[in-house]
Amino acid sequence: MHTGKLTKIVATIGPSSEDLDTIKSLIDAGVNVFRFNTKHNTNEWHLNTINKVKKVAKELGLPIGILVDLQGPEIRIETYEGQPIDIKSGDTLPFVNSFSQVDDFNGVYPISRFIRIPQVEVFNALSVGDTFSIDDGFIDFEIVKTKDNAFTAEAKEDCVLKTRKGLNLVGKDVDLPSLTESDKQRISMAAAAEADFMGLSFVRSAKDILELRKEMKKHNFESKIVAKIESQLGVDNLGEILETADSIMVARGDLGIEVPIERMTHLQKDMIKVARDLNKPVIVATQMLQSMIDSPRPTRAEAADIANAVYDETDATMLSGETASGKYPVKSVATMRKVARYNEIHRPESTFHPRLSTQTHAIISAAYSLITNKHDIKIDKIVVFSETGFTPRVLSSFRPKIPVIAISEDPRTVGSLTLSYGVWPVLLKIQEPDLTYPKKALNELMDREYIKEGDTVLLIHGRHYREAGGTNALILLTA
Repeated sequence: MHTGKLTKIVATIGPSSEDLDTIKSLIDAGVNVFRFNTKHNTNEWHLNTINKVKKVAKELGLPIGILVDLQGPEIRIETYEGQPIDIKSGDTLPFVNSFSQVDDFNGVYPISRFIRIPQVEVFNALSVGDTFSIDDGFIDFEIVKTKDNAFTAEAKEDCVLKTRKGLNLVGKDVDLPSLTESDKQRISMAAAAEADFMGLSFVRSAKDILELRKEMKKHNFESKIVAKIESQLGVDNLGEILETADSIMVARGDLGIEVPIERMTHLQKDMIKVARDLNKPVIVATQMLQSMIDSPRPTRAEAADIANAVYDETDATMLSGETASGKYPVKSVATMRKVARYNEIHRPESTFHPRLSTQTHAIISAAYSLITNKHDIKIDKIVVFSETGFTPRVLSSFRPKIPVIAISEDPRTVGSLTLSYGVWPVLLKIQEPDLTYPKKALNELMDREYIKEGDTVLLIHGRHYREAGGTNALILLTA
């Protein structure tokens, strides 16, 4: 099994990790899904790099997921000609909707001090005395004067402000469109690349997810949608978002600014529970190994953060700058894998059972009882035949401590399962119409070293593979 862990690792790809050798090393170290952040780079770069990932994955014979992450209703500032601005606490700076508004300030500020906010809706939502932050909450401002589509704001800290940093309006709900024009172009690119997952930033309600699906449909593009929960509104509407999306990301960078910081750990635990109850994968993200952007070793708190996510029983943990632009991308993944695996082994057996609502849930509940009850039979592997991926996702929600080998004929199903805890998807032609004893499939798994001779295997299937919702059988076999 790939690196021996059950918790999946999502790694953001960027300048530090885009070459073929590093991609291979990252996969060897434990990456299951590569994230492509479309806030950066061109469509051509993303397509070329996705093709590199697919080339390496094919050579290794491993299923590796592709997550294309859209900006959505996120606010990002722009500096003049992309140049950084050196700011001292107490400085006032002009914020405008267009750099052509420089003359409106009568020469008080040089153009190099102007900051552009592309969304005009932001100016309509703010008043004198309102506060906002930039760059994951590291820089705070207070508005001191407003005018048409512009305002001046006082900096509260010394800083160097760089272009394309995110802006957060704490406690404000700005009516921004779900998708930017740039997002729509990125969807076309993701469709051409046959991405497995589409991430949408700052999801506020089910409506945002439906808008994305509508746009994807124009490209005849089917992909699993990851809703990034980054605001209080997203938290408030989590139920309807999860009913509509395929999975969620606990995006703690912006969420930790938009809600009180002391709530973050509690919200993380709650969101994981809600997602599992609906058999939807969940990713914990942001600053998990932040210090490893520049350091070859993590802090003790970062190691504890990964371990905490494992004890929360998340599906996946994610790396951002650590692998995209950091000095130690491969070490970061290897560290995350090592911490996750140790704590998977030592965490108690899960007592969480998702809601039982289908025949499949009942069968999986029985399977989990076989796995966890103390008896003389030690089950080594679980093998599941699945056309849509539903049965493996239900089983994954129980968080078994042994691997789940999910066999499917559909490449899209295989790709979609790369994010699910403990599931190792296998693309395999199902040659047997009756799965009571699928000898050919089991022999193929042995040839590929997914199972070995003497393993006790718990087989989960329906009598006929292509009968949707027909999972109804458990069989114990010795390979």
